[in-house]
Amino acid sequence: MSADPENHDPILDAALTALREHGPLTSEAWADLLVAGGHGTVEEMLGYVEMLDELSVGLLSDGRSVALDILLEGRVFTHRLTAPEVRTGLIDAEPDLAPLLLLAMADEELPRALFADYDADEIAELGLADDEFPEGSALLFGAAALDGCAAGDLVAVKVRDGAITVGRVDDDDLTTTDLTAALNQLIGDDNADNLETVVWQLLTDDPTLCTMPTRPLGELIEDAGYVCEGDYVAARGFDFDAHHLARHVALVAREADLHPDEVDAVLAFVQLVATVHDDELDLDAARKLLEGEADRLAALEDPAAAAAALDVSYGHEDEQLPAVYTVAEALAAHGPRRARASAHWLAGMAADSLGDVRIAERHFEDAVALDDEWTPALFELAQFASDRGDAQRGLDLLGRIEGGDSERLYAVLRRFAPAEHPELGRNDKCWCGSGRKYKVCHLGKSDSTLDERAHWLYEKARLFVQSTSLFDQVLLLAELRATHRGDVESEDADALALDAVLFEGGMFEHFLSRRGRLLPEDEVELAARWLMVSRSVHEVVAVDGGSVTLRDVRTGDDVDVAAPEGLTVGDLFAARVVPTGSTVQIIGGAEPVPSDRRDEVLAVLSTDPVDPVALVESLSVG
Repeated sequence: MSADPENHDPILDAALTALREHGPLTSEAWADLLVAGGHGTVEEMLGYVEMLDELSVGLLSDGRSVALDILLEGRVFTHRLTAPEVRTGLIDAEPDLAPLLLLAMADEELPRALFADYDADEIAELGLADDEFPEGSALLFGAAALDGCAAGDLVAVKVRDGAITVGRVDDDDLTTTDLTAALNQLIGDDNADNLETVVWQLLTDDPTLCTMPTRPLGELIEDAGYVCEGDYVAARGFDFDAHHLARHVALVAREADLHPDEVDAVLAFVQLVATVHDDELDLDAARKLLEGEADRLAALEDPAAAAAALDVSYGHEDEQLPAVYTVAEALAAHGPRRARASAHWLAGMAADSLGDVRIAERHFEDAVALDDEWTPALFELAQFASDRGDAQRGLDLLGRIEGGDSERLYAVLRRFAPAEHPELGRNDKCWCGSGRKYKVCHLGKSDSTLDERAHWLYEKARLFVQSTSLFDQVLLLAELRATHRGDVESEDADALALDAVLFEGGMFEHFLSRRGRLLPEDEVELAARWLMVSRSVHEVVAVDGGSVTLRDVRTGDDVDVAAPEGLTVGDLFAARVVPTGSTVQIIGGAEPVPSDRRDEVLAVLSTDPVDPVALVESLSVG
């Protein structure tokens, strides 16, 4: 296996050596061997091996770990070729070659493992259409490796002396084997297991299995009465959808620390959503379905259970969102009384995601009316108040939440809270000179100028992204940035990642489509102007007290802005310099650009559209 000398880990070396020489091993036996070799205590080594994430180590069905290079050495797996596979040399790995995937990923000298979800660009470069590449994974041998082969031919993929090779084999040369008894013992009729784990266990239990070319694993599995779906294998007729759903619910339940009755309530809600979606049922039909599930659904009263129900329903299949709203609306009107606040919150979250913030707000208000301490609804209403520019109402709502004053939103609202004008009555003319009554002009609203509120507008968009599933995109970019710059604090990494998702990723425009009807009119106009400004590389050409003159390297235009701390003449940085009312400011941060990387960053920023991933990478490389 290839190793990285800069990240040499002597315990890892010892662990892999022990596993290769004595494996397969239980965690306890593996830890004992490490301790005997002078590496820490039993407790320390047990924790080490149980947390070990190493591609060259496989987990068997019986819970033991195995060294894949040792287990797979001398094995042969066969596969029947398709025309696209012959043309490109990219062979579908599931199910026939699935046992080899981790081995290939662990050593860069072996055929590359490609995945549809992660390697779309490289797959497209091979000239494969979407329907020609499997949904899961494949091994890239290259077209030359299959020279002389044709569609329908059988190839043998062999592991010999640590190398993986491929070559044509005749059907007449195949041996026969029956996996029925072994699969019955490992899986049974009412269970599904990971395909790789099962095959590794089969190979462990029978050292002679796949040492000579046999029929493809997929065919052997089907002959035994089992089927494969993705990276799972189960008896024919098994309900994979129900299995995946149950696993998802169990995972969410563990994370949320739900009680069994709450888990059952989540499952009941999700099943109702699926039925309404699949059968295209209306509200009246959904109400009838509730009649037999009332007792189960009552446990949704806890916010954690309601959040889990939304997570599973929405995350399991996004197109089910209208059905989530229908079921939640029916539950709010006709479900168990104790679960109605949760139901209104669920309906509000679904309505918001569907783009109707007015209906969403009505449901959140109804949830709070039923339970004035229902935290999730209070927080959503506080965000809506912030979007409207009503800082005082937002603060009042957060004040009703335990720990609400520690929220980022609270600090933002405190900054823009309106000054009190006790000298004015509600019907007096407003202090600002507009001529309107105080109650309809500035009562409860921020006194800040648009230049000041520009930062509030940015925070509104930032909080919107952070409070939705869209934040996953930010986390992915933050992880990418941290990969290149391990010394970057997470908050700094998230700042660039979030700004890239907002603008290059199109989420700021999405924020406007979802929240525009709540924003003050001047902020909507300002936001539209921001969308017309592209990020660029700027050079500091003059520094004068609290301001600097910047020159856009691409256009040559100069502009004066408030100075970020520490800038000196000649500095280069990437930023969006945007109008904020009567001034121009840098909103979203400024990233330093080394002079020797200026052209590379400019090249990324000159693409249309700019790729957020390429942007973050270009600004993160040391």
